Parts: sequence; structure tokens; C-alpha cells
Amino acid sequence: MCSPAAIGPAVSAIGGAAQASANNAHKRKMYQHQLKVRERKWMQTRSTYQSKKVQFEQEVDLANIAAQRAYTRTQIQLNNARSMAILQNQEDFKKMLQNEGNIEVSAAERGIRGKSVARQLLQNKANFGIGQAMRSRALATAGFNAKEAMADTNRQLKTQLNRSFGKVAIQPVQDFAPPPPQMENVGLTLMMGMGQALGAGLEGMPKNTMGPGGLQNQAVTPTSTIDYGNTFPAGSFNSAPAGYVSPHYATAGMHSSYGVQRFGYGN
Repeated sequence: MCSPAAIGPAVSAIGGAAQASANNAHKRKMYQHQLKVRERKWMQTRSTYQSKKVQFEQEVDLANIAAQRAYTRTQIQLNNARSMAILQNQEDFKKMLQNEGNIEVSAAERGIRGKSVARQLLQNKANFGIGQAMRSRALATAGFNAKEAMADTNRQLKTQLNRSFGKVAIQPVQDFAPPPPQMENVGLTLMMGMGQALGAGLEGMPKNTMGPGGLQNQAVTPTSTIDYGNTFPAGSFNSAPAGYVSPHYATAGMHSSYGVQRFGYGN
């Protein structure tokens, strides 16, 4: 028979084990959900990074094209300045020769000779040299400005490349996986609950008589060896008072006549 005191703890043990199993299932479900969320975030991060890399490559190409166009415009302007200087130099040289001829013809017509003509010719060549000097200075200034423009373009190109590279400089790395949940021991929970139920059942059972050898059932003395409490001297059974009834008979509710007939004395 199961002790009523053990029913409640046993039911609680089964319920605790079921609750532990349900908690473990919930923890596993939540852990799987966390792993799926982590994987989806990582895929989204990788897709975003790949898009940024493509955008970076396009920005690099566009920046290089813009820089090359700027270099080309500057070089074209410098070449145009040089070409214009060469044309102007040719025109000035023609004018110098023409002026030199005019000076000699005019001097010959007026009969001027010697140093006067030489001074006029020298002045004509000096004017040509002054024009060449101005054009050389203009060409030098144009070359310096071209170098400065190219340097500015190069700095702008580097700035744009650094700004674009800053978007993809740090490659994303997947974060650590969350630690697995700590599961509850269903078997241990059930075993401990059943142990408590067993202890409660043992406490609710009636206590047995303790003997020298441990738990023993209470011995039943045969009827023939029962001591009814009639202590008489040897050979004095017939000397008992008439109508004597043992107190044990009255206490136990037994018939006194059985004891009197057993030991040979009457009422």
C-alpha cells in the first residue's frame, strides 16, 4: 500500500520533471532562434559590405577619370600657352626683320651712316628680346600654375580615395556565437523528488517494534504458555480462592473460565 503522505511529493516530483523538460525545450528553441538571428545579421552585414566594395570601386574609377580630365585640361592649357608663345615669337621675329630693313632703307635714303644706324638696329633687336623675355616669363608662370593645378587635383584625388576607402577599410567579422543554454537535469529532478516522496512515505508509516535484531513484528505468545498473572507457589493451584479471576482476564476481555479450566481450578 502507498502511503498517502508520499502522494503529494510524488506528484510534485513528476510535475517538476515535466517542468524541467519543458524549460529545456524552451531554452533549445530560444537558442536556435538566436543562432538564426545571428546568421541573418551576418548575411545582411556581408551583403552590405559587398555593396560598399562595389561602390568603392566605382568611386575610385570616377575619381581617377575626373583627375585625368583635370590633368588633361591643365596640360592642354599649358600647351596652348606654349604654342601661343611660339607664334608670337615668330611674329615678333618677322617684325624685327622688317623693322631692321626699314631702318637700313631709311638711313640709306637720308644718308645716315655709322653709329646712328647701329643704335637703331640694336634698339630693334632689344625690342624683340624684351618680347621674348615677357613670353618666357608668361610660359614659366603658366608651367608653375599647371604644376599647382595638378598638385591640387592630386590632393583632391587622394582625399576622395581615402574617403571612399574609409567605408570599406574595416572588413566585418562575424561575432561569437551565444553560449549554449544550461539545461536542467530532468532525471536528477525526478529522482530527488521521488526520494523526498519516499522519505515522506516512510515517515507516514506506523512504527514497528524494535528488537535486538532490528525491525521485528510483535511476537504472539501461544495460549498454552500465557502467563495470566496468577503467581502461586508450586503445588498450590488447588489452593486458589474459590471464584478467583485473574486481573488479566478482565483487562483483556477474555473468559475467566478458560484459564480456570486450563490450570485445573474451578469457579
